[in-house]
Order: sequence, then structure tokens, then C-alpha cells
Amino acid sequence: MAEQRQSQPGSAGRILLAAAAVAVVGAGVWLSRRPPSAEAPAPAAVQAPASGPAGAASETGSPASVAAAYTVSSASSASSAPAVPTWIQQRASEAAAAALEKLRSPAEALRKVQVGLNGGTPEEALEAARTLQECWMTAGSAEAMYALRDRPDQVPEAVRKAMDNQGGVNQAIKFAEGQARRCQVFDPATMSRRLELFQRAHAGGAEGAATEYLSALQSPLEKQKPDPALVAKLQADVRNAALAGDTLALQHLRLASGESASGLGVTPMQRDAYHTAWKTIMDERYPGVADIIEKAMQPFAQPASAPALSTAEQAEANALARQIVETWRRKRKDGKP
Repeated sequence: MAEQRQSQPGSAGRILLAAAAVAVVGAGVWLSRRPPSAEAPAPAAVQAPASGPAGAASETGSPASVAAAYTVSSASSASSAPAVPTWIQQRASEAAAAALEKLRSPAEALRKVQVGLNGGTPEEALEAARTLQECWMTAGSAEAMYALRDRPDQVPEAVRKAMDNQGGVNQAIKFAEGQARRCQVFDPATMSRRLELFQRAHAGGAEGAATEYLSALQSPLEKQKPDPALVAKLQADVRNAALAGDTLALQHLRLASGESASGLGVTPMQRDAYHTAWKTIMDERYPGVADIIEKAMQPFAQPASAPALSTAEQAEANALARQIVETWRRKRKDGKP
């Protein structure tokens, strides 16, 4: 870890970037702790891990899936289901918390990366790349958080709001310390293979890989300038993925602004369409989660500067959103992710 930290400059700018990384990564982990079934009707029975909601693990492969598998499942007829005692519900919550804690452990992080590096599936390569990217982004962040706690007046408003959404600076420090423990199993050589893993996941067609690979290449912490031809190809792949209903691609495009939006070729009409399609698809997959994500990301959202859409533009945006959602529904009907 010492070598890894020495490779990260200790400048004020680096400290703020580390704090922002903690806020963004922490928001993602916080969201993953809320199972998609959180807003479901009253539970009927406590399920064992292997018998959680059908398709949960294959749906996302994320901690949210495991949380759902450990929580109380919904009855097919909730109105006729008997009430579950509070102590049983409490035990289910404790089991979910324990499962999620295990998923964030150093041993599990190491396992994921080893699987990805040793010829795993494209999805496993993406999970390994994501794990290493998180660790790389938050390297040295605990020290950065201590500095920001002592100088709250120097914390950017967006970073402060994001941390407040997750419980304040002390909770952010706790997360950063946990992240440091989780990532201590990786040496610099292993961390440097994150882009290789993103590339392999993308080449293998893993959902969301184009977006995450592009984001990793364009990270403000990345010292090496990416190949313009590769960036252009990934931008095109992200646009195509969005049109097919890939929620990560849709969110990336709808949040793009400035030079990023220009490079991606996103117009105000398209941004409106991507937002509508993203929220529709998310609400169908995980009711209520889209609103949670929007609240978590709001501090980082750029204020709208473009004029309101004309009637014709709005109709075009609505038509594009419908087209994206219909394409996604057809894929789901065919059994594709």
C-alpha cells in the first residue's frame, strides 16, 4: 500500500479528487445496499440465500441482488399472506447486512479479481475491473477525508452534499477506511490491469462495459492520455448500447455535459429521451430505485443551461424514449439481459 500511495500526488487537487471519488463510489455502494424489492408488498416468508427472488443474481450480479436474496420475499398474493413476526424480519435484515459485508471484504475482492484475471466470463472480467477501479480511485482517500474533516470550508459543495446523503464526513471516513482495508490485498501491478480487464469485458459484450471502460479512460485521475481512436469507438458503442436500453449507457449520456456531451454527440433532445427511457426501464426493473439514484447523484448534476425543448423537439424526444424502451422490452422477452 505504501508504494501505491506514493504514486498518488498529495496535492490539494488530488485530495479533492479523492474525496469526490469516495462520495461517488460510496453512493454506488450505498445504493447497492438497498435491494430492488425494498418497496415490495408485505413479506410472506424468509428465504434461504439460494432461494431468493428468481433471477435476482442473473439480473445484476450486484450486492443488491444478494441483499434481495437474503431478505423476505413478497407473496404472490400479499393480501392473504400471514403477518411475519418482527423478530423474523429483523433476522432477515441482519442476514442481508452480513452478506453485504462479506461481499465488501478483502477476501471477496481478491476472489473477484483473481477470477477475472484467470479467464473468467466477460461479466466476471467487468466485476474484477470495477473492483480494481474503485480501489484505484479511492487510494489515499482516508487521509484526504481526515484533511477535509479538519477544513470543512474547503470542501466543494457537490462533494459535501454527496457525503451528507451518505451520513456526513465521519461516515465517509468510515467508508474510506473500510475501502483501504478491502484494497490492501492488491499491489500496484495488479491495480494497473484494470483497463485490460475493462477492455476484455467490453470485447466480450458484458452489459455496461463500454460505459465503464470509457469512464475509466477519461477519469481525471488517469495520468495517461487515452487513444483518441479508442475513445471515439467507445463513445459510439455507448450510444449504441443506450439505444438498446443499457441503463448504464443511458445514465452516462443523460448526465453528460460540456466537452463530454460534445464528444458523445448528445443533444438536449436526446438527453431528455435518454432520461425518460432510463427512468422507465429502471422503474420496471427495480421500482423506486431510480428516484434514489437521482437523489444520490443530484449534487454532481450540472445545472441545465440549454433552453426548454420546443413542442416538436419534445415530441421527438418522447418518440425516441419509446423506441429505446420497446427495444429493451423485446430483448427481455427474448430472454436477454
